[in-house]
Amino acid sequence: MSNFYYLVAAGRGGADARDFILGLTRFVAIAPADTDSVRYAASLPLSDFEDAMQVAAARACGAQHIVTRNLSDYRRSPIPAVSPQEALDRLF
Repeated sequence: MSNFYYLVAAGRGGADARDFILGLTRFVAIAPADTDSVRYAASLPLSDFEDAMQVAAARACGAQHIVTRNLSDYRRSPIPAVSPQEALDRLF
């Protein structure tokens, strides 16, 4: 979430970024990044640890899919990756 904060803050400022993130928490759960998540991520057959941590976060919150533009990085993920367009198509 801290990376997301910095992305929003770069364009909108720190106070707006905080407000935006707090607003998100009304309908989005933030997955924990704890010791078990790190251990799980390290056990995954993914070459990029950050991607593996995203899989661990998805698992922790019970996600059915990971939405990404880079599907190839999640080829070996136990949680299937879908493109943003596919995710939207599934929602609507």
